[in-house]
Amino acid sequence: MGKEDTSTKKRRKLNTSLTSDSNKQVPVDVYKRVVEFEESEAQSRSAEKDAALFKKICQDVRQLFAEIAELKAKGTDEAKEKIHAKRIEASLLLVALKKLNRLEKVRTRAGREALHKEKQRVDSTHLLLQNLLYEADHLNKEVTKCLQFKSKDEEIELVPLEDFYKEAPKEISRPEITKNDEHQLQLARLEWELRQRRELAGACNELVASKERVAAAIAAARSRLDALAPHLRDVLKATKPLQECLALRLDEKRDEARAASLLPPPLFLLYANASAYSDVLGVSHLTVGISGDEDEARRWEQLNTNSMGSELVVSNDSDSDQDNNDEDQREKKKRHHRTVKISKEEKAEAKKKQVLQRHPLNVQVSVKVDDGTALNLIFFYLLNLKIVVVKFSMSLPKPITGVSAADVLNGDCILNELYTGDTGNDSPHPATTYLLNAAGITENFHHFIPEIGKPYVWAQRMCGLDFMAVVLDEHKVYKTFQPCQSLSVASVENFIFTLKKRLKARVELMKELQDLECGKILPVKDLPIRLSGSLTQWQSVGWPEYSQSPSTTFLISEGLASADNMLYRAIVTRQSAKLVALVALSSDYPKKSPLFSLTLHWNGTHHAGINDDIRDIERLLNTNWDEENSGTHTLSAKMTKLLTCIDILLETTGSIEFPPDKVMFRPVRGRNRIKPYKFIKQGAGLFVQY
Repeated sequence: MGKEDTSTKKRRKLNTSLTSDSNKQVPVDVYKRVVEFEESEAQSRSAEKDAALFKKICQDVRQLFAEIAELKAKGTDEAKEKIHAKRIEASLLLVALKKLNRLEKVRTRAGREALHKEKQRVDSTHLLLQNLLYEADHLNKEVTKCLQFKSKDEEIELVPLEDFYKEAPKEISRPEITKNDEHQLQLARLEWELRQRRELAGACNELVASKERVAAAIAAARSRLDALAPHLRDVLKATKPLQECLALRLDEKRDEARAASLLPPPLFLLYANASAYSDVLGVSHLTVGISGDEDEARRWEQLNTNSMGSELVVSNDSDSDQDNNDEDQREKKKRHHRTVKISKEEKAEAKKKQVLQRHPLNVQVSVKVDDGTALNLIFFYLLNLKIVVVKFSMSLPKPITGVSAADVLNGDCILNELYTGDTGNDSPHPATTYLLNAAGITENFHHFIPEIGKPYVWAQRMCGLDFMAVVLDEHKVYKTFQPCQSLSVASVENFIFTLKKRLKARVELMKELQDLECGKILPVKDLPIRLSGSLTQWQSVGWPEYSQSPSTTFLISEGLASADNMLYRAIVTRQSAKLVALVALSSDYPKKSPLFSLTLHWNGTHHAGINDDIRDIERLLNTNWDEENSGTHTLSAKMTKLLTCIDILLETTGSIEFPPDKVMFRPVRGRNRIKPYKFIKQGAGLFVQY
């Protein structure tokens, strides 16, 4: 029994080991079979029926849970048995729900895979479509390029087809072939064109040879005429001693007369009157000349552009519109021909050049003073605008050392307001704006002044032009006025003497400014007093700096100082005191006295708006109280008076820093404590109050 039991146990162990080994491999195959079975079952079963079954099972589960809850509330043994049975039933229902869930997930995964495969198929189809569209577009471009291709022979203007069949010989035209074949027709027409051009080239060579023969004959005749030139020159040279003996300038006058005859009437009047005054004053004071292209002036005179200029400008827009229409029509007829188009910028530039066209000749006038300083004026006449413009330059005998001194001898500064209100910044002719607008030019005339010159009123009057009486006619076109000879005579004389006076004053001012920049102040005989203060700086300033100073507010508000003045800044120091003086010189200096604006930096900042003493000094300098003492209003005299007054002001403050250095009758007087700024020649000199 014992042996049988042991053998039986061994067999059982072997069987259990075999079964365990087999059980280890079976779940893998069973899982696959279950998965495959559920996938096939999910495909075979209806999703709608499973959904209805899912709802029914959920309802049964809810009912079982409700019954279990009622049985638990009773708490009897019978209820416990029923609860156990219902739990088993509910568990089975839950197992069924899990299976339905698995089946639904299998369906969802299968649907996604099918959707992904379909999307891949659609993407490949769309990519294929895009490739086909790209190829179709490329082919269309190639076809368009082929259709637009133009051969070189299309640029040749061939004779008309009717003339070709009429003039060309039969061996070239071949009408029986060319009328049915366009290619052969084009070849035939090109061959006929080549033959014609060869014939024309031969005729051209014959004409060139004939031209050369004629030119050789002309050259021979010219050489014979040139051979007479030395003999004529010898004759003229033989007469020169007689001309010099009689003080005759026949050659020069002959050249001048020839050039003057080509001048426009306004410039001719200017040249004639200026030359007369040059003969009276001498070439050392006034020189007049003519420069420019005489050949161009002759061509202009022959074409009579002086009378056609304004018409061309006014009708420019309409002509341009007509040209545009003609171009459109030509392009419609011959679209294959290449035409050169002019841009709008080039058209606008051509219009501007036409409107601002100057006469080829100009008149040069040079006015000199005794020290050799000369102002060179060049007068131009604008053919279409009918006005005279001036350009200018300076000729200096020696270089100017000071910066501010060089500015006063600038031509623009000298001619600025030579006559009151005449700055030359706008055209005096009322028709200028009308002519510019008619030519389609939007810029104002002031924009072109740096390029063409300044149209001063005195320049127009010197040329006999007066635009004060310009009247519009019925067609809104400005009438052309003839230069007035009497106006030119009077204006030239007045201008020359006015300009010489201005030029001399500027030369003197230049010397004064050079001394002031070096810190030199020339002594004044009416003030033989040693000055304690010193001029440490003198320089020109701009209008922004001048207008922003508090000391200049009153002068600017009263219109006494403006941006057209020559503005300077002087700094006077004496120990710790510093005086900043802003000086404004008008264009009529020294006819108008300089205007001073003072600011004293000592124990604070003091100017005329807040300090009576500074106001008294400015009143003394700007209103010429001491006219009977000084006898002059030059800048140097004013600066000497300024340093004297500032010494008096500082010495009367009672500060030990400024001990009294001048003899004063009383340091202050009256309720306003006026300082003794008036100088009396008694002994060594005495200062008293005004």
